[in-house]
Amino acid sequence: MVENKLKDLSFYNYLINEGYYFNKEIIENYLLSLKVKPFVILTGNSGTGKTKLSQLFAKYISSFGEFNDNSFEKFDFSNEIDKISEEYFTVKAKVNYSSWKNKGWTLGKDDFENILPIRECEKKFNMQVDGISAKGSISLGFQLFYESNAIQDFFKRLYDEDNSQSVDLKIDCESLYNFISDDYLEPNGSIIITQKSNKSAYNERQWMMNKDIFKYFPFYNGYFGCNIDVNGMKSKAKFRIVPKLSFGPNKELQDYLQINHGKIVDVELKIDKFDFEDFKPKFKFKNVEQIKNKDINNAFDDSITSNPTTSKYKIVPVGANWTDNSNILGYFNAITEKYQSTPAYDLIYEASSDNYEPYFLILDEMNLSHVERYFADFLSAIESKESIPLYGGEHLKLTLPNNLFIIGTVNVDETTYMFSPKVLDRANTIEFDTLSVSDYINLNLEDNDFEGDVNYLQSPLVDSDISDLNISDLKEILSGISCSDGNLLNVLTNELDSFQYALKSTGFDFGFRVINEILRFMVVAWRYENSPDNWVNWERYFDAQIKQKILPKLHGSQKAIGNVLDNLFNLCLVDWDNNEQAKLFDVTEDNSKYYTSALKLQSMSKVLSDQRYVSFIN
Repeated sequence: MVENKLKDLSFYNYLINEGYYFNKEIIENYLLSLKVKPFVILTGNSGTGKTKLSQLFAKYISSFGEFNDNSFEKFDFSNEIDKISEEYFTVKAKVNYSSWKNKGWTLGKDDFENILPIRECEKKFNMQVDGISAKGSISLGFQLFYESNAIQDFFKRLYDEDNSQSVDLKIDCESLYNFISDDYLEPNGSIIITQKSNKSAYNERQWMMNKDIFKYFPFYNGYFGCNIDVNGMKSKAKFRIVPKLSFGPNKELQDYLQINHGKIVDVELKIDKFDFEDFKPKFKFKNVEQIKNKDINNAFDDSITSNPTTSKYKIVPVGANWTDNSNILGYFNAITEKYQSTPAYDLIYEASSDNYEPYFLILDEMNLSHVERYFADFLSAIESKESIPLYGGEHLKLTLPNNLFIIGTVNVDETTYMFSPKVLDRANTIEFDTLSVSDYINLNLEDNDFEGDVNYLQSPLVDSDISDLNISDLKEILSGISCSDGNLLNVLTNELDSFQYALKSTGFDFGFRVINEILRFMVVAWRYENSPDNWVNWERYFDAQIKQKILPKLHGSQKAIGNVLDNLFNLCLVDWDNNEQAKLFDVTEDNSKYYTSALKLQSMSKVLSDQRYVSFIN
């Protein structure tokens, strides 16, 4: 089990402990970019740490970032079991698309009343959200996912015959009793939890509850293993309870949550107590008390293997021969008449089954093949949020889950293909500079932590629905922020206008997608810096967006973009109306408004002067 003290270790210090050093701004830009869009491109020379940064953050999140005292939340059920406990109960499971495609269901809670204290958890109460009163209630949902391919094939046949059928699903009682805990807190009048305001909250008046509610429930948080039997076929499975918080129609609260979309709010539930002690299971089986009192370290049946280090990331090397998406998403095997999955597909499937945790698909050396040939479906799905059709039938589709992050690494050399502007337009492109030998060997560190809200920065699922904010939402947030040059919304509008105008003559103009994503990045950066009313540091983050969203598409000859590079360069200076030549100007942090972008434009100008052609990714 992870030691409690490790959960307080920041990612920056974790990297140092692992022997790696990255510029702190690169780390901040990377983590903030993950919140804006689930696709990030890391570019630079080979060996600068692009893949390693992605891998270590995924490891950090798995080990420390989403710390949970229940070390059995993750386990391996990769092999079918030989037996099922003699003690089980039966529920009716509907044969639907999810039951075979996703290998699981959301089950009805009535089936579990006789074995788990369900109704005792479901309460109606008065509540307050940041001081706004409302009437609320808690209800429970249940999810179960199985492993057996034989059961999946059985459900597929039944679904094709008649999708209204139900089957008897037998679930091992002993495993479910291991799910029950006697270690919970009394509310003593109220429970305070934090929730993120989202569309479900203000449109549908309901939340999937923060896992902190489990402190007051007689259940362990997370997935637990169980054994199941369907029509004589046995399988390992995993089971969890999903609490939902609902509140009655309340215009004041709904308006407040909509205005504060994406922000964390305090929710106080006014509850005196739950009545768990009065629960008496009606279902009879052997040695109930002995089972309930087992040490948690022996909670699993011998046939279920605990695996607390299950990886939530995959590094998938891109091959030079990739010409379609089958290397990522798999294909229907006509010989075996089964779908042939891939490591990437398996990761996406796992992410779909575990929407409380972030998962990372790292496509290494993404430009070894033409990106558009194998990744076009992903680009479309990320933008449209529609499903990706899979080879093998009209019913086979894959929906990218909201907790999946795709990281592409791009090495800069003569053996790789140039990324097209349409690909770069759909990502944040972060350039990795080469670290000097002396800084690396002597480990010349900056001050040893981030200055903003570290927990916010290191939690990629917090504000990950920022992509749902439209221009009206963004204007409402940004118009309430001041900066040294006036109202931030007006300042950003003028700055973006200037950059857009400078690019119009080249064909590298940007549209509403880039505008929205830059504004979303500014919102999450502002929240990371603790949402100041007067934001003095906004230029540092707008600088990052110029370099990550505007400059990457630039490429061309001296005649095509020479003047444009100088025009853009001047927009990055404090005195931007002096018509300076980028390649000749002495760039410093004092004379640059957007320092890193000015340096990049100067570097591109020098390459263009020497070689008569330049691109952002040289």
